[in-house]
Amino acid sequence: MMENIGHNPDEYITARGLNEVAYCPRLYHLMYVQGLFDDSVDTLEGKAQHSRRRSRGKNSENLEDARETPWSNDKIKDVILSDPDLGITGKFDIVVSKGDATFPIEDKHGPAPHGSYPFHVGPFELPPSAWGNDQMQMGAQIALLRANGYQCEYGKIYYRKSNKLVEIYWSELLYNALIWSVEKARQLHKEAMPEPLIDSQKCLRCSLNHICLPDEIQYLKGNIEEPRRLHPGRSDRGILYLTTPGSYLSKNGENMKVTLPDGRSDHIPIKEIEHVCIFGNTQISTQALSVLVDRGVSISYLTTGGWICAVVTSVLKQNIAVRKAQFLKFSRTDTCLRLAQSIVSAKIANQRTLLRRNRKDNIKNALNELKIFCQKAKTISSLDSLRGIEGISSRIYWEEYHKLLNPPTGTIEMNGRNRRPPQDPVNAMLSYGYTLLLRDFYSAISGVGMDPLYGFYHQLVPGRPSLALDLMEPFRPLIVDSAVLRAVNEGSITQADFLSTQGCCLFKKDAKYKWISAYERRIDKLVTHPSFGYRLSYRRVFYIEARLLSRFIEGEINEYSPLMTR
Repeated sequence: MMENIGHNPDEYITARGLNEVAYCPRLYHLMYVQGLFDDSVDTLEGKAQHSRRRSRGKNSENLEDARETPWSNDKIKDVILSDPDLGITGKFDIVVSKGDATFPIEDKHGPAPHGSYPFHVGPFELPPSAWGNDQMQMGAQIALLRANGYQCEYGKIYYRKSNKLVEIYWSELLYNALIWSVEKARQLHKEAMPEPLIDSQKCLRCSLNHICLPDEIQYLKGNIEEPRRLHPGRSDRGILYLTTPGSYLSKNGENMKVTLPDGRSDHIPIKEIEHVCIFGNTQISTQALSVLVDRGVSISYLTTGGWICAVVTSVLKQNIAVRKAQFLKFSRTDTCLRLAQSIVSAKIANQRTLLRRNRKDNIKNALNELKIFCQKAKTISSLDSLRGIEGISSRIYWEEYHKLLNPPTGTIEMNGRNRRPPQDPVNAMLSYGYTLLLRDFYSAISGVGMDPLYGFYHQLVPGRPSLALDLMEPFRPLIVDSAVLRAVNEGSITQADFLSTQGCCLFKKDAKYKWISAYERRIDKLVTHPSFGYRLSYRRVFYIEARLLSRFIEGEINEYSPLMTR
């Protein structure tokens, strides 16, 4: 039994958190220790149900429709309660009062269990009528009501898919299991993240399976033969680009409203937006910015020419432990060299693959040289020497790259690799594309909880996202260089789409739209992951790369190897 000594309110365990502890301790660690969360179909539907309930509550004392739930005639209210002795707190979906008795109701989107076998929470065996993790959440709610003076002997769990209402009664068994779960949660706050489950059905509908990467981690550690693809190959959300000068982004209900200078407007559901990219003289309202960052949508500000000025995200409350480990790990020269060897070797290998796939003649010497430098990069003894190898390999690559350009009509200029500013159309596309790629890696790294500015290869300069530059290196040829080749060789972008001035080449208005579309097509392309064997989009790959690096930083896996195409 737990002594009633009281707890710091900042350290209270939530009733919802106790649900996660019983379901999967690793999931609890990700959500409540590292601060990571993402919505699934079930959680989004749950939020929608709660929103509808609150909306009806504004006009009626009854918050539920009789066609949706079996308690429409009861008086219902929302409450938040805490128990300083147990050190728990909880927000209740529904609390029903009938005379002197009070009981909570949990509204679950999924099905009820079959009821053929009991559930185990720690050493305790619970009844088979409701999922064990749901019983822990309900037990916490009953305990909270009792601790705050309410007469509560049971609670109810409504499973929508089964249309079944299950009663959970207060008992010594439930209380002891609750105490065990609270202690387990407190223990998880003091320990490293637990190992992922192996071949568990729980992972299939877990909202954090793409963050947890249970099968991928177990595969890299040699514990399973083949990982399952537990998450969609590509995101259902997209990037909102605001490029028209004078356009304005505002909030309108659950939508973002884009208003153009000529008065035309369009609405995009917030749930369909993953990132907002604002170019030049375009505006966003404070309300729109606030709701976007609250929903986990980041906003990047770029100049008209494509240089990143700022990136706005929610407060860095996620995964402080991995940032601490990042700073410690990247302060070690041997670790930085080891990681840098991997990314430079992967970059040269991917450059070589692009040349091999697109040129059929007179490149044998270049391919051989790149192969040699790819191997040398893996064993080089210092970062400065590694930068030298990268520079020589890049020279060889760019000498061959311009020969791959074969537009169907006319010609398009590329006078070697040049930048700041780019002096020809191909270099203008390359520089603009690398900025978009940098933005995508910045978002992926921030979403994992790492610091995009503190890297292991690029020199640390105030304001430079060194880690984002590090991780994007192997993907330059895979994404941007490849997208440029396709746009030029299929004739969708031509020399006429650019305006050349003294020492500078600029996109014309419509050409910028075409190039962004070409970049997004490439990013959205499904590819077979060379390590895991399933297909997913490149943007998904970016997030997996960032998460695998974080797992290396935390010591869960021994190596980090960037993606290399075959």
